[in-house]
Amino acid sequence: MPPAFSLSSAHAREARALVRLAVPLAVSSLSQMAMALTDTLLLGGLGSQDLAAGGLGANLFFTLMAILQGLTAAVGVLTAQGIGAARAAGRASTRTGPLYGSGLLLALLLSVPVILLFGWATPLLRLLGEPPDIAVDTGRYLAILRWCTPAALLGGGLLRAVLPALDAARMLLWIMPGMAVLNAGLNWTLIHGGFGVPALGLRGSALATTLTLWFSTLLLFALLHGRREIRGRIGHVAVSLPELLRIVRLGLPILGTTAAEVGLFLVTSLEAGTLGTAALAAHQVVLSLTSFSFMVPMSIGQAANVRVGVPTGAGDRAAARHAGAVALTLTAAIMTCIGLLLLLAPHLLAAAFLDPAKPGNAAAFSTALVLLRIAALFQIADGLQVTALGALRGLGDTTVPMLLATIGYWLVGFPVGLVAAFTLGGGIAGLWLGLAVALAAVAGMMTLRFLARTRPGAHNKSLVSEPVRLP
Repeated sequence: MPPAFSLSSAHAREARALVRLAVPLAVSSLSQMAMALTDTLLLGGLGSQDLAAGGLGANLFFTLMAILQGLTAAVGVLTAQGIGAARAAGRASTRTGPLYGSGLLLALLLSVPVILLFGWATPLLRLLGEPPDIAVDTGRYLAILRWCTPAALLGGGLLRAVLPALDAARMLLWIMPGMAVLNAGLNWTLIHGGFGVPALGLRGSALATTLTLWFSTLLLFALLHGRREIRGRIGHVAVSLPELLRIVRLGLPILGTTAAEVGLFLVTSLEAGTLGTAALAAHQVVLSLTSFSFMVPMSIGQAANVRVGVPTGAGDRAAARHAGAVALTLTAAIMTCIGLLLLLAPHLLAAAFLDPAKPGNAAAFSTALVLLRIAALFQIADGLQVTALGALRGLGDTTVPMLLATIGYWLVGFPVGLVAAFTLGGGIAGLWLGLAVALAAVAGMMTLRFLARTRPGAHNKSLVSEPVRLP
């Protein structure tokens, strides 16, 4: 077989394996976004105050969940590495039970302070300067939603990370789209009343989301433990202090990296609010579109955790580099297409949110067109940074990437955005320029670090900073 054909076939096989893992993760993420969209649409029928309170409560809750899920994501990386180590040692059985059990305990422990924190949501929001009525209504919403914290950390965090490593990600395809439909039905019934259930308004939306998350999580657990071959891969579930410490050591930097990125976008949204209604509306429109497109590279990055993690556990530097390179190439190709769509069809995309025929929308619509062009230019960078991060996590490399992300987001992008927006008078476009610079800086640093860590004979060091434990 000619070498060129062999190389092409190897890339095609790796791409297929990557897509097989990434598609269920993408469907899961898009289903969760559909749930959030449904909540927003149905709450909008109750009035602006309920919509504002529910939106604020949901944003606070799920932002904190996304950050804390960084800790549970480490379980998936360590599981993949352990599977690779077992295969390299010629062992058919993986037996990741102590790691899995320790992850379960960690998710439950993390739930306790979150539940307590959101029990004080109203006084805390008043301290932060929120209007009293909004603070009270948001507190009532979070008083119910907080009880799905264990489900969010176990289902959306731990199981979402572990299922791909156990070659069981397709379970997400079976469950998550149905959960979006169930959430819509429960929201409609509990918000407006029906089938003998009283109309609960804002609290009904919180209860619907809570019930949906618990049901989907319990169903995932039932399917996972109901299959004999997967039970065999997990083995005896137990809690191990050394495994718990390994999860925390690897997961804390992942948490920090997520917090750095989410924090910059949150601050940008707050700054956008100071620039007027049109700027904020345009910001929200373009952020919604780019958040949707971001689900694709994010899922590829999560799949790269496994595709890079397994050869890392086996000590195969070349295979780890190959898996990461294919993931980065696939991401660049997809995000190029998405960037071209944003660049070539901004009017069509903006019109889906804002009717340009209405005079009151003119300023927001024209601003959204400008932001869409800026967003089009950083789509490749946005995709590469999250995919490279996923590949680095597969290597077990999380501390240095956290520091690089903090530098890129806060020491590079944040100052550029402030200067461009307020000193140079660029307004909301200046803030988005800061986001573009931040993402480009992080993408460049993460990609170069992955290539440096996996180059042949890199410093004659192991791929991972500590030995991989045989499961």
